[in-house]
Amino acid sequence: MPQTHTQSQATDTVLDRYIALMDRAVHDLGLLDEELPSIFAPDATVQLEELEPVTGLTAITEFYRRFYSHAGDNKHFWNTTVLEDGTLEADFIVAGRSRDGHLLARRGIEHATVNADGLITSLRATSTAVGEN
Repeated sequence: MPQTHTQSQATDTVLDRYIALMDRAVHDLGLLDEELPSIFAPDATVQLEELEPVTGLTAITEFYRRFYSHAGDNKHFWNTTVLEDGTLEADFIVAGRSRDGHLLARRGIEHATVNADGLITSLRATSTAVGEN
């Protein structure tokens, strides 16, 4: 039976650590260099929404650095489920304020495959806007 974790529990899966890092990286981009190597395999692939996939730890780090250098403040709330095949799935909501003051909220799903070392080898995320002001 799948096991579900919430962010109020210890962030004990690599996907939980990834999501928590994204909230912190908005305020300190240096965390990306420090922590992404303990989250992603060197040859990992990330695909957010319909964007082109990004492959390799260096490219992933640069992708997030560019993404968050233009972001405002945000906060994720999520539940992570370890599926029977070992895949991690996070049902999430993120709310925030853009740099120009607009409020935003998105709801989505992230899927991660993990290697024997506990590092993410593939991450896919899809989401939909739940409101903008």
